[in-house]
Amino acid sequence: MLEFDPLAALSEEHTSLTQLFARHQEALVTRAWARAARLLDSYQRRLLHHIGLEERYLLPCCPTQKLAGQWPASVYAAEHRRIEDLLQRQITRLAKARRHGVSTTRLIALLDEEKTLKHLVEHHHEREDLALFVTARQALPENARLQFTRELMSAGIATMVASR
Repeated sequence: MLEFDPLAALSEEHTSLTQLFARHQEALVTRAWARAARLLDSYQRRLLHHIGLEERYLLPCCPTQKLAGQWPASVYAAEHRRIEDLLQRQITRLAKARRHGVSTTRLIALLDEEKTLKHLVEHHHEREDLALFVTARQALPENARLQFTRELMSAGIATMVASR
């Protein structure tokens, strides 16, 4: 029997976000500035929605202090704030570069600056997949799971998996 698994859907959203950011960077490399900006804006919108879902439903399942194989909610929340800050800086930098013209040197600088964001997001998603989602799968109350599922499905983030 198939049923909706909200944690599998959120994990797949990590992959989708990574692919969206890669398309943004491809647009930068091909100097398609407007497309790069649109893709980065879309990435920000989706990532902020994703972070909001995690903070509403999953972080309350986390311990308050570090336990074996688990991170406290404060670690994830601090990483979320750092990601949001780096992403906003990139949006601002790209807009400024577009206004003033993007030389090859400036393009390389933009890509180098994005590397920090990209690596932080990759490691953050790995930590969530390996620890947060495992913790939440065990601790997420049924009523919260149902509401979480409704929000994911209404946002078009849906994955059907075989029930266990």
